[in-house]
Order: sequence, then C-alpha cells, then structure tokens
Amino acid sequence: MQNQTVESNGNVQLAPRRSEFYTTPPQQGDFQDWMDNLAIHELRHVVQFDKLTGYLRAPFFEQLALAIYGVTLPSWFFEGDAVVTETVLSSAGRGRLPSWEMPFRTNLLNGKTYSYQKDYLGSMKDVTPGFYELGYFLTSGLQNEYGETIVDSLMTRMAKLPIRPYNFSNSLKKFTGYNTREWHAKIGADLTQKWQEQLAENNPANYPVFPVREPGKPESWLLPRRLPDGRLIVLHQSARNVPAIVILDSLGKQTEIVKTGRQTEPNFSYAEGMLAWDEVRRDPRYGKRAYNVINVYDMRTQAYRQLSHKSRYFSPVLRPNHTQVLAVAINETGQTSLDLLDSERGTLITRFPAPGNIHLQTPAFDETGSKAIVTGISDAGASLVELDIPTGTYRMILEGQPQQIERPVYAHGRILFKAHYNGIDNLYILDAENGTIGQLTNAQYGAFNPWFESETGQVWFNSYQVDGYRISHMQFSNSPISHFKVPVSEKHILTTSDTSQSEIWPSKPYKGLKNLINFHSLSVDNGNFDNLANINPGIYWLSDDLLNTTQVRLGYTYNGDIRSSEYLASIAYQQFFPKFSLEYRNRGQVGTAKVIGNGTESLTGLRWREHVTTLKMDIPLVFYRLNHIFTTGLSAATSYTRRYGLNEPQFQDRFIDRIQFPLHYQVYFNHNVRQSVLDLAPRWGQNLSITYRHFPFDGRIAGEHLSLRTAFYFPGIWPNHSFLARFNYQQRGGTYAMANDIPLVSGYDQLHPLPIDNTLLFSYRFPIAYPDWSLGPLAYIKRFKGGLFADFQNVRTGNTFQPRTFGLEFRADMNLLRFYLPNFDIGAKLVYANEVNAPQRVFATYGIGYSY
Repeated sequence: MQNQTVESNGNVQLAPRRSEFYTTPPQQGDFQDWMDNLAIHELRHVVQFDKLTGYLRAPFFEQLALAIYGVTLPSWFFEGDAVVTETVLSSAGRGRLPSWEMPFRTNLLNGKTYSYQKDYLGSMKDVTPGFYELGYFLTSGLQNEYGETIVDSLMTRMAKLPIRPYNFSNSLKKFTGYNTREWHAKIGADLTQKWQEQLAENNPANYPVFPVREPGKPESWLLPRRLPDGRLIVLHQSARNVPAIVILDSLGKQTEIVKTGRQTEPNFSYAEGMLAWDEVRRDPRYGKRAYNVINVYDMRTQAYRQLSHKSRYFSPVLRPNHTQVLAVAINETGQTSLDLLDSERGTLITRFPAPGNIHLQTPAFDETGSKAIVTGISDAGASLVELDIPTGTYRMILEGQPQQIERPVYAHGRILFKAHYNGIDNLYILDAENGTIGQLTNAQYGAFNPWFESETGQVWFNSYQVDGYRISHMQFSNSPISHFKVPVSEKHILTTSDTSQSEIWPSKPYKGLKNLINFHSLSVDNGNFDNLANINPGIYWLSDDLLNTTQVRLGYTYNGDIRSSEYLASIAYQQFFPKFSLEYRNRGQVGTAKVIGNGTESLTGLRWREHVTTLKMDIPLVFYRLNHIFTTGLSAATSYTRRYGLNEPQFQDRFIDRIQFPLHYQVYFNHNVRQSVLDLAPRWGQNLSITYRHFPFDGRIAGEHLSLRTAFYFPGIWPNHSFLARFNYQQRGGTYAMANDIPLVSGYDQLHPLPIDNTLLFSYRFPIAYPDWSLGPLAYIKRFKGGLFADFQNVRTGNTFQPRTFGLEFRADMNLLRFYLPNFDIGAKLVYANEVNAPQRVFATYGIGYSY
C-alpha cells in the first residue's frame, strides 16, 4: 500500500511479483469506494498473469513471464479486460461513465474513424480514445458477441504456444474470424450506429461555444469564471503549451496570468482578485512520497506564494469576503476532512472531519461564505453534502446516486451539478426542499464544470467538442428541460456461491532485513534498460526486494572482441538518504607494450585478468516551483583494482598490478521548465555538471581529469521549436591524458583525431509534420522533426572561430511493431566536415533512442 503519494493509481507487476495500491482517492472518479475499485481492477491483472504465464515462477523465470505477457498481449486488451471486470463486478466502474467514453464517441459521431494503430497508439495532433477506453469497447464487444468465456479461450490458446508469431491476432482470428484491425473496424461501426441512435433520441440542443478557433491541435479552456469587467478567467490546456491560468476577452484574445505545475486534476478558484489552486510536489529524494500543496496568486500585485508545504490538500476554494481557503484534506491513514485555512499564512483554522469518513470532492461556497457544498463518495454511491461553517455540521442533501456527480455549485438557493442521468454528461439542478432534480442542459457530447453568475443569472460551463473543451453559457431557467424525483439508491451487492463468505487475513509486519534478498529471474541483461548504451548482453540472476530498496545482480558475460569472460556481482541499496551501490567484477583485459631491441621498436600484445571492486554513493534531489523543475545532486565513487595472470612475465616489473582507490566526484544542477506535449525540448533550461577524477592514494599512478558540461535551452522562432547551446570543457593529465569525458562534435569518429580541450555545440530543432502513418505492422510514425547543427572544437584565442562540423538532421518519433511502449526516436544526421584533408567531406551518422 503506497499511502505517502497523493496520486490515485495502482499496478501489478512481475520481476518481482508484487502489487502496489496508491491509496489516496481521486478528486474526479467513479461513484464507488476507491480501494474496492482498485482491488477489482488490479487483481484482474493477477488473473491474466497466472492464466498466460502462471507456470513461470521465481526464482528464475518471472522476467521471462513478464516478457511473454508484454509481447503477447496488446496493452488495450489487458487493460480493457480489467476495466470490463471492474465494471461487471461492481455497481460502478469506468465502463459506466459517459465522460470516459466521450472522446471516442465524439470522434465517431464526427466521422473521425481513425485507424486501429492511431486509436491504440495515440496521436500528437488529434484527440484519440486511449488504450484503456479503446480496450474496454473492444474487449466488452468480444464478450457480448462471443460470450463471457472468449477471453479465457483466447488466453488459453496463447498460453499453449507463447512463441506463436502474432499470437493474439492469430488467436483472435481463429475464434472470431477477425484480426485486430478488422475487429477494431467492426466495433467502431457498431458503436457509431449505437451512438447515432442515442444522439437522435436525446435530440441535443446547440449552445454557443467560445472561443472560436480553427480546427487544430487539441486545446481546452476549463473551469470558466466571469470577472467583474466581463472577461473570463479559465485554466488553459493545449498540446502546444503547458497549462496556465489565462484571461479571455470578448474577442477570444488570451492573456496569460500564471503557468501552473502538475495537478492531480484540473482545478483553480477565483475570488476578489485572488487565485488559488493545488499542485503536486514530489519529495526531493523519495519518488513514492509526494504532497499536494496550495498555491495562491494575487492578480493585483502579481505576487505568487506557496501557501502550504508538505501538505495533502486538494481542490482548494477561496472563501468569499474572508482571507480564508477551504480544501479537501486526506491524510496517510485515509481520513478525509474539509480544512479551513488562513489564506495569508496557511495555518489551519478549523478541521471538519467527513461524516462517516466518506470521500469528499471539489467543495464550493455559497455567496455568503457560510456554507459549502461538496460531492461525497462511498459504497452507497455519490452524494451531495452541505457543510455549515459556523456550526461545523454536515447535512446530506442528495444520497447514494449511481452517478458521476461533479463540481456542485450554489445557484439561487439550489444546487447545480454535473451528472449523467440521461446517459450523457449534463448539468442538473437540485431543489432540496421538494426533492426534485431538473435537467438544465442537453449537450451533444457532454457538459461540465458549471459556474453560476448570480448577478446576471448566467450559467457558464464547459461543452466538449471534437478537439477539446470549449466555453458555453446559458440563462438560468426556473423551467428545466425535465423534472424527476430524486432516485432512491439501493446498494448493489454481488455474491456468488464461492464468495458469499469473506475471510479477513491478518496483517503482518514486513521484515525488511529478512526479505532483503528476493531472486526472481534469470535475464539476458542486468535490468537497466534506461539507455541502449547500458545494455550488456549476458546471463544474469536478478534479485529485487518488494519495497524496491535493494537490488542484487549476479552475472556472466563474454566479450567476443577480446575473447574473455567477465563475472559480476553487485548490490544497490536505496532506503537511506544517499543511495549506495557496491559492485565486483572479474574480467579480462588487453593492452600493448613497447619493445625496443637491436635498434628496432615493436609492440607486443598483453593479456591479463583483474578484480575490480567499486563503491558509489549518490544523492539525487528534485524540487518544483509552478512549471519549473529543479534537479540537483552529487555522487562520489572509488574502486580497488587487483591485476593478475599477465601473459608476458618479462613485463611484470613494469606492470601496475594494483590501482588503489581512485576517486570520482560529480555535482550537477539543472533547471528546466515543464514541456508541453509538442515541445521538442524545454523552452528554457540551464544545466550544469562538473566531474573530477584523481588518484590521491596511489603513489605509483598520477593523473587527474576535470570536466565541465553545460546545456542551455532557449525558445525557437516558432512554437515548439528549440535552440540548444552547449559548452563543454575538460582539463586532463597523467593517466587521463587521452580520456574524453565531454560531448564531442558530430561525426568525431570520422575525422582526424585531435586533442580536445573544449567543444561548443549549437543545434536548432523543429517539428516538420505529424503524419500518424502506419507502415503495416512494422511502425507507426507520429512525428517527423528536423534540425540544424554547428559544432565547434577547441574554441580559444588564436584559433579560427569556425565549426569543425555542421549539417542537418532528420528524425522521427514512432512506435514499432504495434507496441505501446517504448516510444522510439530514430533518425540520421548529414554531416559536413569543415576541414582540409578530411577523410570524408560529407557523411551520415545514425541514431536510435527510446523512452517510456
């Protein structure tokens, strides 16, 4: 149970086999207990693992099982199946939420029938459903068409022959007659017909949408509020820009107020020239410990403050006529309350524990600030709960609804909120006195985030469109589209013959030291897949404890270049503030010795083996401020090398058989602004790293190496372009005289070798197109991008200032073989060698990278 994070998530994994539940419930979700929903969904993945690869277990085969699972099943299938399960085995689940299906439904109703790969793998230029949503409809369609056992039949056949090429598509074809592309097309056609019929039945109204934009990249203006001068203040989100709170005038002209950092859900509050919103703050050292803090911004003085620190506050709302803010608080034990804070100092004024510890969401004040309305979520469903601030008492206004009720606000003594009683997200008005609900909007795709302007009687809200959320408004009416009595909820309880009785298993303390060693897999790699350069094929035995604090690796590799074996043992421990790692290697090495005799000089090949033991300490830290990210840290390492087995004994007296405790230090500091989806690099960034190596404890060896690396990012001429300037310097001597520890000019290995003191590297990168091309099953290309570069070497007084190499680059972002991850970046550089007598004047270099 991960109770120290503020994000709502969960996962189940192999290698090692474990599950993680992030216990903090979301501020926008479905209408059931968060942990119940999480357990049903994540434990379905356990069933999938066991069905497909359950015979492959620790201590040797868990990584192999995970590889078979990941290669065999497309992500949409295993997540879609889990969403189907959470929906069928509960009275809620995402499959019952119109807001969840809405992007897919809107696309199909607008004729945007994208290819299988685009719907599955996503797009940078269009809204696509996502593989969870797509998977739900593809998987539920299978069960509707071929019965509930179809998933079991598919996985049984795949498990019998896991090495079958295109195993999933082949098995799907055998049982249904459709391959994945054909099944996607069929489900798309079926859903289009179903949703067209629903649209005709609902006969939606047309509402004005604002701002008016030409169709383009996805863009949304969320949570509209009207300012006293008639302008609108909204939270702007787009693919081109990072989120920001902005002001829109009547012509749609946008003025940025403040950029925001990462949020668990979009949120901000405005009152009397002040803004308040929440943001995620990660612990500087420990990634699984996070906080949710409140920020405030004074629009009159343009002053920003972080009001709370190391807090767990959500959905803050400013109290009218008071210097106070009310927020949902969720502590690490799962206790929920509404906390009233001083908006000047951030101190707690009063805490109002939630009745029955129901989960509270998105509070809103009435005009006087004496009452607050909030959504409550429990096993019984969604409710509307009112808090009377002076007395500190709660009153249940609407109970137990099987609805995704969101963002309630007051409107002339009644409650305005979002729900989906007619199968589409719409705005509804609750009259608590007579127990009736009126439907206020009849949106085509969905209406959200209502705000009531009491002075004019206008209701402002978000209306979903094919490329994002727009702003709409309507006159508040005492005669809604329809009226109905408040539905009476009956709690939905599922029982079967084998689950009618429950057993509570006792909790036991986890013994960290006892479970330090947990071997789970034999692997062809040491488990470090962060960079292609780190992949070192061999055979390894992997151990990871369940808390992810201790890693043990035992390995063997063979170096074919020198025909020598290498043995490895390492341990890394991450629980303390510094990270520690200890590694031992026994490896073969080769070298040469100069022989002078009879007036001639020759070289003799040498071979030997060596024991190398390395100890390293790292302290990585990260900090956040709005959309700014700061990373800093330091590391120190030393080693001891003992050489033996020299093949030419006559050189033994000249042979250095010990290298004793050389020291290596690194310190770094990085500041970068948050990137948008389409940014190729941070628009602003300053990055600095200094390393130093020397031999303070070994009198037989001398040498030192000092290196400086810098990288400075600047915005390009047009949006999402990037200009990067890097200056790198090194000073070296002794044993390190020939070592290079700084980035080199492009194509350096194709040039005449020259000693390198510094490099100055410039590059300008820009997007070219977003084609969303499918090259059969081999590749799906999302973006083409280009660049110009000019690389200088040994810049100093007296040297001509001209690039040693310059040229063009062309790259593409893509997915390979229809795998959702990793994302590949593949491309080439055309390099011009700007020097006399270059071996080649023009040549190409190639590169491949990937990210998760």
